[in-house]
Amino acid sequence: MLTKAFLCNYSFQRITAYRWLSKTHQPSLFEPKWASIFAEATTNAYLSSPSSDSNEKPFVMLFPPPNVTGTVHLGHALTASVHDCLLRWHTMQKKSYARCIPGYDHAGIATQVIVEKHLAPRTREDLGREKFLEECHRWSSNYRQTIETQLKRLCPLFDWSNAYFTMDPNLVENVRDSFLRLYEDGLIYRDRRIVNWCCKLQSVVSDIEVDSKEINGRTKFSIPGYSKEIELGVLYNIAYRVIDEGQNKEIIVSTTRPETILADTGIAVHPMDPRYSSFKNKFVQNPFDPQDRLPIIFDERVDQNFGTGAVKLTPGHDAFDYGLAIKHKLEIRTMLNDQGYAQLDSNHHFYHQLNNLHRYDAREKVLQLLEDQGLRRGEQEQPKMIVPVCSRTGDIIEPMVKEQWFLDTNEMSRQASAVVENNTLKLTPPSTRKVWKYWLDNTRPWCLSRQLWWGHSIPMYRCSINSNLSEYKWIGAKSLEEAKQKATLLFPNIPSDSIHIEQDQDVLDTWFSSGLLPMSVFNKKNSKEFPTALLETGYDIMFFWVARMVMLSLKLTNQLPFHEVLFHGLICDPNGKKMSKSLGNIIDPMDVINGISLQSLQARLEQSHLSRNEIERAKRIQATQYPSGIQPIGSDGLRLFLLSYDIFQQAIRFDPTHFDYVARYCNKVWNAYKYVTEFALADMDFRDENLSKINYEQIEKLVENRLVDRWMLNELNKTIGKINESLNNYTFHLAVVRLRDSFIKDFCDFYIEFSKIPIKQQLTSNNKSNVQILLYYLLKQYLILYHPFLPAMTEELWQDLTHGKQGYLIHQSYPSMKNIEK
Repeated sequence: MLTKAFLCNYSFQRITAYRWLSKTHQPSLFEPKWASIFAEATTNAYLSSPSSDSNEKPFVMLFPPPNVTGTVHLGHALTASVHDCLLRWHTMQKKSYARCIPGYDHAGIATQVIVEKHLAPRTREDLGREKFLEECHRWSSNYRQTIETQLKRLCPLFDWSNAYFTMDPNLVENVRDSFLRLYEDGLIYRDRRIVNWCCKLQSVVSDIEVDSKEINGRTKFSIPGYSKEIELGVLYNIAYRVIDEGQNKEIIVSTTRPETILADTGIAVHPMDPRYSSFKNKFVQNPFDPQDRLPIIFDERVDQNFGTGAVKLTPGHDAFDYGLAIKHKLEIRTMLNDQGYAQLDSNHHFYHQLNNLHRYDAREKVLQLLEDQGLRRGEQEQPKMIVPVCSRTGDIIEPMVKEQWFLDTNEMSRQASAVVENNTLKLTPPSTRKVWKYWLDNTRPWCLSRQLWWGHSIPMYRCSINSNLSEYKWIGAKSLEEAKQKATLLFPNIPSDSIHIEQDQDVLDTWFSSGLLPMSVFNKKNSKEFPTALLETGYDIMFFWVARMVMLSLKLTNQLPFHEVLFHGLICDPNGKKMSKSLGNIIDPMDVINGISLQSLQARLEQSHLSRNEIERAKRIQATQYPSGIQPIGSDGLRLFLLSYDIFQQAIRFDPTHFDYVARYCNKVWNAYKYVTEFALADMDFRDENLSKINYEQIEKLVENRLVDRWMLNELNKTIGKINESLNNYTFHLAVVRLRDSFIKDFCDFYIEFSKIPIKQQLTSNNKSNVQILLYYLLKQYLILYHPFLPAMTEELWQDLTHGKQGYLIHQSYPSMKNIEK
């Protein structure tokens, strides 16, 4: 035991440093080594494996899987920083074991689009389904390796030995079985409903894959596969003749989409609009079919101030109209095929003029034909218009009524809302509870099917007799063989060779397989790791991913998938704009870690798929923001920088002008360590076992009669309390600020300067040794405190300080606040 007498009579001697440290902080000299050690943490001695018979509830997290479509971005870097900071903190608290399991998402639509671009000018049809899927697997395998390499460079303690891919066989099996359970429970069904249709993809897309582009006034817009620019932001006024014997009346309707008149099934006005009160129970003629009587309906949802106050109803191509059509029992028609071309019955009066025209050519032709009929009543600029655009292709989304597989989420949504309402599931920050409730109180049937080749197959089989595809039944089965067995029971009097069975060629929405991840990864019964402790992710996928995980888990396991959700904001540029390659404001985390010249940044732009105008604009922005390129700050620097932001902000304004401060800050920590160990404690033997075991109570006893030492110890104690409180509340930025102020202001600027007096003036050996021992203790405490924020640097310095005799820093206990009697 270290007694006071021992401390006062401690024998000092100069000891050679354990290893050579660079003069300044140069992360490239040591971070790659520690990144490699951290990456193997679950298989080497760095992290001890949990005991199989332990009854402790582990702290387990699933890392949100990056899409296998590219590389790691700043959002991933922030997520990894938060996960690993918490992982190290919980590990060092020694309450239970902690681990985080990484993975990769097959990203159905995104991957298929990018692979098709890579194959051009060949198409997937040229290759065939089997060869195309081989290309997708090859692509995903290559990018999984890239993503893994980049994530490992961020130095997280992830459990790579259990990393998952959403197309792994065991996950595919769980997705299939979960679908079949929901189908057998009557929750998955086949129906015709309005969906988001991308004509370029020829597939349904989810709401999150639809960007809302604001158009102000007349605007030219380009879409893929169409040579001409289209004009948006125009409101066309069109006359519909009222069917009223002896009267010559008309209703003028305002629309931005005149081509869809071909599928109109009604006209709607507001019941309180006096302009149309005389038109109750009346009908109008469809301008392109005089025999087509369209009812005039009255509904309070119609906006009287939009255009003329009368709107045409095309429920087959508009979500609002679809809702009114269901309410008022109107017919639902469509006039476009999957590719976005006009599709009319061969007996339609205007078949030869309009059939098979591209939808925007059809718009021009329809306007011309209306002019010929004397039914156009002018046009006007629409000041503001929201255009839905597919984020994957840039094509304008067409609302279409399609027969698809849907999941009834009514009851599941109610349960998912209730667990937050009754605090069974904790959402952080609390402000997200209101958004959660809004989403779950306004759910619609979830469209599960996608018209893609890459993704999870839908385990449904169409069964018909003698290939009569007009009459068929659907069978859910795990395989074709099982489907055949079920078909013989379904058609007991039909010879088996007369039963035609074909699996649905569509694939599942990627969000469905993602929603099953906790169950797929922890698929062992009675796993102590399920439910997991925490899910940390961006708030933008609250409904599309997080809520659906909760809904599916409650339904399929009667358990939550996790006990708490931590939402962070989206990383934006300094002006609050979304980061985008075309805007030139996107930053590669690897460039921040390793540094890059302006010339190399701009050379990379030339190799991108951006247009010449976008490249030149991006170059100008880069030249303004990074005139000297980006200096390297290492993975520790990037982590500290990211954790310095309030992650609860919806828009995290990432400002690269602060990189220099982070570099200087890390260098300050490095230099302070070097001064203390190479000068202030130069004659101290850090290998002494008694010294290595010194604890807070012994230090407190040692400094009981020294006011300044007691003050420093007390300030450190308060800092420890604030850091633990902040980490417990996920206010990482407050922990970073408190630790920075304590280390720089209290320790470096004050106490180190104060300690120079007894050390330099060679006062009594007792005073000198006491100050040195406190310096040694404080330095160790700060290294431990900094570890979740600067893991590579602190491990490097820890090994130097302890001569490699005290194990890894991760094995130390994280300091806790002491109760001090005043």
